[in-house]
Amino acid sequence: MKPTLLIFLFLLLINSFHSTGQIKQEPLKRKNTKIINPDSLLSKYRENKLIHLSEGDTLKAINSLIEISTLHSTTGNYPQSYDGYWEALIYSKSISDSTHMAKIYRKLGTLYSIFRREEKAIRHYELSLKVARDFIKEQKKRHKSINDTYYIMASHHREQGNYGLAEKYLDSCRIMYNKLSNNNYAFLDAEQGYIYNHLAKYDDALNLLLPHENYFKSTYPEYLVMFYSFLGDIYFGKSDYYNGELYYIKALELSNKYQSHSNYVPKIYQKLGDLYFKINKKELAYKNLQLSKDLSEQLFGLRSTNNSDILEIKDAFRIENEKQKKLIENAKLNRLEQQQKTMFFRNVALTVSILSLILVSGIIVWYLHKRRKSEKQDFLTRQKLSTEKNAEILALKNRELTSSTLQLIQKDELILDIKNTLSHLSNRNEKEIKQILTKIKINKNLGWKEFNARFTSVNKVFYKTLSEKFPELTRRDHRLCALIKLTFSSKEISSLMGISAESVNTSRYRLRKKMGLKKDDNLVEIIAEL
Repeated sequence: MKPTLLIFLFLLLINSFHSTGQIKQEPLKRKNTKIINPDSLLSKYRENKLIHLSEGDTLKAINSLIEISTLHSTTGNYPQSYDGYWEALIYSKSISDSTHMAKIYRKLGTLYSIFRREEKAIRHYELSLKVARDFIKEQKKRHKSINDTYYIMASHHREQGNYGLAEKYLDSCRIMYNKLSNNNYAFLDAEQGYIYNHLAKYDDALNLLLPHENYFKSTYPEYLVMFYSFLGDIYFGKSDYYNGELYYIKALELSNKYQSHSNYVPKIYQKLGDLYFKINKKELAYKNLQLSKDLSEQLFGLRSTNNSDILEIKDAFRIENEKQKKLIENAKLNRLEQQQKTMFFRNVALTVSILSLILVSGIIVWYLHKRRKSEKQDFLTRQKLSTEKNAEILALKNRELTSSTLQLIQKDELILDIKNTLSHLSNRNEKEIKQILTKIKINKNLGWKEFNARFTSVNKVFYKTLSEKFPELTRRDHRLCALIKLTFSSKEISSLMGISAESVNTSRYRLRKKMGLKKDDNLVEIIAEL
């Protein structure tokens, strides 16, 4: 099972998307879509694009971009595919190339559909139809563009389970085929057959599909991967397990041969496993189901790694469109400037008068500007001196406040010593001692009130600013912030607040948490700036 897994892992790299989805099939135009060397082809298309742009051949550059984007989509590089289509759309709009605009909208709709962005997919399909109907003048090209979009929309709605809508779009395709004088309905019949299969109309499906098998063999053999997969479903539904197994195996072989429709591979293995289980070949059933599971997991992993940024579509086209509008506006401004210059040369006399007036006005403006600049400079100088003076006064007051607070610390330490001494005296004067201790407590509270009064007189809006920025802080938190602003150490704060140094550290930690500070934020610097 491992060698087989490696083989199909390569296939998944070519066409990766959700294993339950089915990529839309536009009517194919090439007999062999096998990719031999994707990197070489991409290099060639990119080189061609640059050559065409340098030669001014925008139409050929658009074709190269579409080829690049299609190749990216085929190899599972959806971000690059989006970018390429957007760039091609911008160039198409710049030269009003409606044919390519309709095609690119259709391609973008298909990419949105792959990622199950159904609303955006439908909107882009409708844009494709609108451009084709309103702007493509050549009748044959218009009918062909509309037909291709109808076909894609039929396939899209069939995958979404909207079989009624799918059949309506197929009917519209048939009408367009008649206008195009196209008598080959192989792809339309195949799509109708797939719908019959989903509706369990197995005989009707076979009657539509089987007559076209030889046509696909000779003309589009790689399309048989999808074709045979559905034939396998039909025979499985009819309990014809022999033919069901036969067509599933054929589909897998052709997928490997043409490196095409690899998105069907996990699902085919799953259905083949279900078939084997039905006929009691449990070992084969287990192997195929396990292989389907492994491939699906590989597929999901690949999508999440390579294409996760596609879940939210880029806005590059809108940005580029705005740039184009700005360029147009600048061009209009340039034309207006040229007109003004022409008027200037036609009215020489008036211009001389105007220039003289402008010169006089300029001198006046220069004088006023110089005067205002001088006044402004004087004002700034006075303001600077005032600011420096205020800063010196504030620094002096803070030094005085710090000095008085340190004295308060010393006083509190002395009182604490007295308190401890009194506490160890004998109980004979217990009443008097309690009165003294009460006075000490009252005196301590008065000391804090004095500190707050002096601190507020120096830092007038500190507490107000603190409350506005951090409304959850308590009065005790405000007291701690004031001491931190005065750059007191934890030991000094401990003495002032009457708590241990460890409690000070705990209070700092809780303060940081209430203020919503990060690990790298400096608490002292933040408080100092308030």
